[in-house]
Order: sequence, then structure tokens, then C-alpha cells
Amino acid sequence: MNYKIDINKYIDNDVNLIEIYLIKDKNEHSIDVSSSDILEKSIDNIYKKNKVEKYISYYNKEKVYTYELSNDNQYVNTKFKKHLDIIDNILVIASKNDKQPNYTFPCTNDIDNISQYTIKEYKISYRISLFIRYDNNIDKTIKTFNIEYKHSQNVDIDKINEQINKIITKISNC
Repeated sequence: MNYKIDINKYIDNDVNLIEIYLIKDKNEHSIDVSSSDILEKSIDNIYKKNKVEKYISYYNKEKVYTYELSNDNQYVNTKFKKHLDIIDNILVIASKNDKQPNYTFPCTNDIDNISQYTIKEYKISYRISLFIRYDNNIDKTIKTFNIEYKHSQNVDIDKINEQINKIITKISNC
């Protein structure tokens, strides 16, 4: 399949992050964006270099406190979804993502959710990365794949569109 996603459609002053997911299955109540081992192996073959990190994240309303288990790096960010779009079997989420000082995260008594996960990152360029996220559920590991684009006003958006569409074409043919 040949997809044509236009990132311009999602860019405005409040958007600095675009995430693109491949939809495995959908119905009127839910969207399944889990990915398969076959997709992961194909991505490994196409994009050889990757970095694997383990994280634990604590959620409180719109804030997320993330701790990297391998190197003690920690940060707080907020993420507000601005646009959500489904194009065939592609889910596009445009958000405003802002880093916050660590002290802005509230008391641990106010945690909404805690998740521990591993991320395998394939850095395509300074602004575009591919991610495979492994969430450890009680009875199985759930894998999700997404393309992430970090927007800036001074980029060649046509070139970004071309890169993202090439990636989607390569990955969707696996």
C-alpha cells in the first residue's frame, strides 16, 4: 500500500509532537495498535542501529514523571493531545509536549498510574525516530510500534513528509 500523510494538516502553534501508529484492528469502540514479532524483525533488518532503554513512568493528570532505569535520568513532561486522525490503517496523534521541572510533579500519594516498559528506538534523523515499546502486562508483553516526529518551525516540512511517507511505505510492506 502507498500512503500519503501530510504533516502540515496537523501542525499549528500548539503542536510539537506527531506520533504515527499502524492500526492492527479497529471497531467502533477501540483501536488495536499492537505490533507483531514479524514487524519488529523487519524493522531490525531495515534499520540496523537501535538503542534499548528501560523506564518506569508515574502519571498524575496530564503530567508524567519518567525515570530511566539504566542511568538514573529523570524528567517530567506534560502532553496535551490536539489532533487525532485515522487514515485507513494509520493513526495520527498530534500533541503539545512540554518538559517541566522535576519539582512540579506532585506527591507520590497522588499517582494515577504507574507503568514499567522498555523502548527500542531507531533514530532516523534528529527529528524522526521509530519506537517499539514493550509494556509488561500481567500475562503477556504488549508491543506497539510508532513513528515519532518532533516538530520545529524551521524545518523543511516537505522533506519531513517525504521521509515519513517512505518509512510508512517500507514498514507497511512487511
